[in-house]
Amino acid sequence: MDSNVTESVGDSLHQQFDHWYTFLVEDLSDKRTAQLPFLHSPLWPISVLSVYFLLVFYWIPNFMRDRKPYDLRKLMVAYNVFQVVVCYCLIRQLVRHGWTFRYLYTCELTDYSESKEAIGFLHAAYLNYCVKTAELIETVLFALRKKRSQISFLHVYHHVFTYLLAWIFAKYVGGSMLTYTIIVNSLVHMCMYSYYLLAIVPAYVPFSLHKLKRYITALQIIQLVSILVNILFALRSSCAIPRTHIMLYMPYMVVLISMFINFYLKTYSGITKALNVCYTDGGIQKKVN
Repeated sequence: MDSNVTESVGDSLHQQFDHWYTFLVEDLSDKRTAQLPFLHSPLWPISVLSVYFLLVFYWIPNFMRDRKPYDLRKLMVAYNVFQVVVCYCLIRQLVRHGWTFRYLYTCELTDYSESKEAIGFLHAAYLNYCVKTAELIETVLFALRKKRSQISFLHVYHHVFTYLLAWIFAKYVGGSMLTYTIIVNSLVHMCMYSYYLLAIVPAYVPFSLHKLKRYITALQIIQLVSILVNILFALRSSCAIPRTHIMLYMPYMVVLISMFINFYLKTYSGITKALNVCYTDGGIQKKVN
């Protein structure tokens, strides 16, 4: 009898789990995303991040322990060019399907129809998710180059949560005024990765890149604050933007802004002059005299 009771309880828990999984993963999701690769199951982002952490904090450090850092200059050039191009494509995709600056402050809801404009926004959200997946490669490159100082808490926190939020946004939202984040982030990343690209080949640049570091960091902070403003506009009681996504997104932005401001003050206020660089998704890097 005890065995039967145990099996009954087990079956009941299994049914409850299936019910909640179906509700959260399928019923609540945007049905138009059903055929998009790597988006249906939460097992995908969990697996990607598991491999990411193992690579960055275990496999690569052990592999590189007795090896010299790899010179990945050519790969880094290609990666930075890719980022600039794909960020431009993201902006173009949204603008050509109806995005305007009013998405910063106007309550624009997601269009879940099959119209050309609605599908265009959905594809932009999915492309943004793919880009955030590719950005995880940056940390792997740092590990292969033995740039441990660049794998900071800020760097890892930023990339991991951006990736997770991009997956959630593509799967459940796929549009709305929150696409402002994609636009402004892509604009800033075009500037940032262009800077990265020039920094790899400074001998071919006819001006000093040193003074740009401070302004790149300031631009990132302005971007983050403007995204927080966009989220606050979406929080209005008259606006039916999904609250769950906002409640996940807003704390992340508040913490990220505080981290960036803290870094900026330490780096450029003279408190720690040895850290004379900006945080550009690369962690803290000491100045070379």
